Amino acid sequence: MSFDSSETSGRSIGVASALAMLLGIAISCYGVLLVPVSLLGGIWIAAGGLALLCAGLVATAWVGDRLALSPVTQRRLSIGCTALAVVLLGSFVAINGATFESGVIESAS
Repeated sequence: MSFDSSETSGRSIGVASALAMLLGIAISCYGVLLVPVSLLGGIWIAAGGLALLCAGLVATAWVGDRLALSPVTQRRLSIGCTALAVVLLGSFVAINGATFESGVIESAS
């Protein structure tokens, strides 16, 4: 009995990619919920969630087989999408943190 090195292990979705996809969906839904309050903020958060969703999706064997991507290319695309998500979400937090700190709190008395 010989084993072919090009066979897949049968597990197309890893734990990390599944968690990235679920977290990406959750963040995207949260961004959509924020659109009525702040259009730009909601779109910004939803874009970060979609980037995280794409990072998890690209890391699966199913997408690699469908798009004929090598494992190295899959890894690079996944890391790139993750970096984009971190930059988008981190910049949102940094910019909104700066705007909240510059506001003046007035007392009601």
